[in-house]
Amino acid sequence: MGRAALRFEEQLDTITTGEVGALIRPIEDQTMAQTKAEIERALSGMDRTQFHTEVTVDDQGHGWAMIKSSNLQELAAGAAQMGDVFLAAGLGERVVAGVFPFMWNDPTAGRERTIYWVYQPRIRSFTPFAPDGPHANRERSTDLEVRMEAAGRSLLPTARQTTEWYPIWGMPF
Repeated sequence: MGRAALRFEEQLDTITTGEVGALIRPIEDQTMAQTKAEIERALSGMDRTQFHTEVTVDDQGHGWAMIKSSNLQELAAGAAQMGDVFLAAGLGERVVAGVFPFMWNDPTAGRERTIYWVYQPRIRSFTPFAPDGPHANRERSTDLEVRMEAAGRSLLPTARQTTEWYPIWGMPF
């Protein structure tokens, strides 16, 4: 993602929201408090002088580790370091996705919208996610997702099979 920063921001008119998050699946019978504590312990291995991290648990009990920075390259470096500490802490198999949200001024709709690039470690690829309207409606723009994948494929390892693309609703961004 770091190498793609200039193209995303200058040519594709997408601007980072200043956050990146990792979605971590809890183990069976783990409470929300236990999930949060486990992720916080793992993140203690990160360079805290370089990255500010935040941990939360969503309504489904999944943990979210988030990094904030106004620079996409720094966010990408932080996500890579976060992945390394999760592997070292034994959480690597439970990392479901890394999520990079962007703001995009949609010229056809005449509005700004949030779009997402989702890194799936299981398939080692990025997939697009473009919610269409309020998250409560759980609608997505598959046409926009197809365009996102085509625009991003020269910059990122992307999954071309739409069956690999899935939405993540209720993100804490």
